[in-house]
Amino acid sequence: MEIPRHWRLKLERYRLIGRQCPHCQAKIFPRRGVCTDCGGETTINEHLSEKGQIYSFTVMHEASAVTPTSQ
Repeated sequence: MEIPRHWRLKLERYRLIGRQCPHCQAKIFPRRGVCTDCGGETTINEHLSEKGQIYSFTVMHEASAVTPTSQ
């Protein structure tokens, strides 16, 4: 994934912000404009529960902006 997109999605990933369908009340993560259950438009952003099961994970490293000094 390119770095600008990673930064745009940072809040969504680390704060678990998803969407709730106003038609069928389904919770959708990651956020999408259309409900995967009923096909209705999803417009309600929702902070999702921080409890659940981990089924996959990725370790991401960010490069430091500081350059090493030579002595």
